Amino acid sequence: MEAIKKFACYDHVRDKQATMRKLIDAVGYIIRTKGYTGLGVNKIARQAGVDKVLVYRYFTSCEQLIETYVREKEYWRVFSEKLIKPATDDNNDLKEIVTSILQNQFDFFFKEKEMQQLILWGISEKGELRRRIAQARESLFSDLLKRTDTYFKGSRINFRILSALLSSGIYYMVLHKDVGEYCGIDLKKEADREELKHTMKEVMALVFDERDRIKES
Repeated sequence: MEAIKKFACYDHVRDKQATMRKLIDAVGYIIRTKGYTGLGVNKIARQAGVDKVLVYRYFTSCEQLIETYVREKEYWRVFSEKLIKPATDDNNDLKEIVTSILQNQFDFFFKEKEMQQLILWGISEKGELRRRIAQARESLFSDLLKRTDTYFKGSRINFRILSALLSSGIYYMVLHKDVGEYCGIDLKKEADREELKHTMKEVMALVFDERDRIKES
């Protein structure tokens, strides 16, 4: 009898884990195929093929289910490991580090369709989850920005604002690509994407050269 109870308990846990997996995978599928506007407890449960009651039983709320998916993907951690940490551990100078991060940020974001939808969701919805995702993003760049603060101190160049303009411009242009051209730039064309990254490099060269000129004068 005890063995039967243990088996039944194991079977219940296995069914619970399988259902949770279905729900988490359903969130990813909806984001990829329908975008963040397709997220909702009824649609997620339907896609997973389970009763929506199980969303509340296993995740408390739809938002917690989405957060579980986001945390599992850990896009910002992946972004940090792929782009920021290797660059800051390198012996290249600060100009090359920042240029590399911006160019790779563009490549990474352009390729990650799910991340594009999560960014749209994050700026369109309200709630604690959105705030935590924003904080996670900010924490990744804090050490690098402290370095640029020191480097540009006294140069009258506000590198944080420049970084914000370039980074947000990357997000907007990538998210806009399916609408059409932006200022005559079509990111669906490889040549335009390469030109954009080349221009980032040129902008960084101008900014760092200007900093050196001001410091020397």
